Amino acid sequence: MVILFISHVHFLREALVEILRSSDGVKAFGAFSRETVEAVITEFPPGLVVVDSSHPEGIALVGAVRTRFPRVNVVVLATHERDEDFLAWADIGISGYLGPDTSARDLISILRRTSAGEVVCPPRLTALLLNRFADRSSDRATRAGIHALTPREREIVELLADGLPNKLIARRLRVALPTVKNHVHSILDKWDVRSRGEAAARYRRKMQEVEPNSGKVIAMRPNHVSQLASSVLRKSDIRFDMSSSGSNSKCLPLAMSSHRDLGCDVGERF
Repeated sequence: MVILFISHVHFLREALVEILRSSDGVKAFGAFSRETVEAVITEFPPGLVVVDSSHPEGIALVGAVRTRFPRVNVVVLATHERDEDFLAWADIGISGYLGPDTSARDLISILRRTSAGEVVCPPRLTALLLNRFADRSSDRATRAGIHALTPREREIVELLADGLPNKLIARRLRVALPTVKNHVHSILDKWDVRSRGEAAARYRRKMQEVEPNSGKVIAMRPNHVSQLASSVLRKSDIRFDMSSSGSNSKCLPLAMSSHRDLGCDVGERF
């Protein structure tokens, strides 16, 4: 196995290369600049790159190696465990992140494990990375609302929420079944969900979501207006004008009473 160690600290580079070379089956080389990196990898294609996290151009030099060897594994030797440094390295894709308390014996063992495909990272930083991934997933889900869908996708996800299978959706919309399937896959991808059921559940939540403590309905499917009216009428003496027809008809109150328990502000237009 060929290991390239990148560090701008001369004595550290020499010391680590000597330690690595003492291990059976390992050829180790040091580099500190783009020129020295290029010279090494041209003659000795690396199986693993170890980089000193304090190198001011460390990320750029790893990028230079990956231009030639995109799948090479990278292990970072950190002089301190700062969260922002770790996240910056994690963004480029690394196989290991070793703290300043790593011993020479542990280093050899860890490098062999990472070259075999394992990912090695301190537990605290692993938790940090997982939390960041969860935050990003939540942000994507928040951005991927109803407005992320095309008009046709909105029609299809509404029918999914009504429980219709793909065949009936195709018949209802008068389109080919493969077209429906393509739209469903697009919806799942945009909303980062795994199944039709998850997409339907998210649609229902979005369309019936109520702002906490505000009592205002954010959005509502047109065919649910009459259901809301019936519910409200059972709780109050409100009378509604439902005489308008068509998909754009609105449910407007003719008279209303003030009730905090209605679950919506019935004085507002839906």
